[in-house]
This record gives sequence, structure tokens and C-alpha cells, in this order.
Amino acid sequence: VTISVANMGGGPDLGVAFNTNLSGTRDPDLESPWGVGNLPSSTDLGNILIIQENSNGIGDGIADDPDDEGSRPAGVITFDFDAEISSFGFDIVDVEGPTEYGRDSGYVAAFFNNGSEIGRVGFGDLINASSPYFDSTISWGDNSINRISPITSADFGLFDEVRISLGGSAGVDNVVFEHPPIPEPVTMTLLGLGLAGLAVRSRKNRRS
Repeated sequence: VTISVANMGGGPDLGVAFNTNLSGTRDPDLESPWGVGNLPSSTDLGNILIIQENSNGIGDGIADDPDDEGSRPAGVITFDFDAEISSFGFDIVDVEGPTEYGRDSGYVAAFFNNGSEIGRVGFGDLINASSPYFDSTISWGDNSINRISPITSADFGLFDEVRISLGGSAGVDNVVFEHPPIPEPVTMTLLGLGLAGLAVRSRKNRRS
């Protein structure tokens, strides 16, 4: 997988690791312990991925002042996979609420296959009781932490690219994804070939 970042707030197109265990950083909203959400307030995320807001000291590849882009929208984090995948989930911190998401920015994920968008799930969909993606455990808010359950290919089909759009200050961690399983007939064929090979070797052994 290749990860890239597009900053929409004027900062660098740079993904940075932010240590959530520190205190006194440029953004206390990204520091643990957490305020609200469906994960425990004591959850230790360690480093999370943010869209960097400033260019301070980035020339050597290490940001001197890690800080997430606070503009609205902030930008997009793209996960480009070498092969099709069948599910995608992640943890996200500090999504504050409706002011940070809309149809074209601040969505949980947009799913693509071969360059074409095949589906999209918004942050608002997760707290909308009439949405098929409603999750009653999720609470947005300042200093929030939430686990987004994997969204699967059953909804849109297989996909090879996922874009997370951050409508404001936020960070992402614990990305999980799965490749589709090998169809059963193929598995059985491979198994059969393997057994045939064993039979050939067995006959050779008997002749010797």
C-alpha cells in the first residue's frame, strides 16, 4: 500500500506521525486521555497519522512542530493498494462534529476501483439512525476517539484505493484491511495439483 496526503489548507502535502502520549503539544485535542468516543479514554494509540499544518523544520524529513491541519476542509489521506481489497477500517481522533463534514469533504472514506469512485460513506452517516452505516457507539466531539468498523466489499464491490477526507483537525491510526479470499474452486484445484505432485513423487520413490 502507498499512502499519500493532499493538504487543502495551504500547508505541505505531508503526512506526519504525531505522538499522542506527549503533553503540551501544538494540538492538545490529539493528546490522550480521550474525552468521548467508542474506545476507552485510556486507549494508547502512540503515534497517529496527521496532515501536517506547518513546514517548520521539515527539510530534514522530521517535522519540528507536529500539528494537524486545522483548516476546513483539512485534506485527504489516500491509501493506494497494489491489489484489490475487500474491507477497510480504522481509528480516528478529534472529529468534532457536523461543522467538519459534508458531501465533498469530511467523509469517512471514498472507495475507488481502477480510478473510478464506487462508493462513499460520510462521518454523518455513522451517527444517522436511518443510515445503513449507523453505529450507535460512535460519539463525535473535541478530543474524541472512535473505531470505525471495517466497511466491506459487500457494499460497493472490491476496491483498490481508499480516500479519507478530514474536514478539520483529526488523526488516523490502526488501519486494517483484508484481501479477498481465494474462491473455493481455485483452492480445491490447487490442492488437487499438490496431491498429484505427491503421487508422482511417490511413484518415483517406488521405482528407485
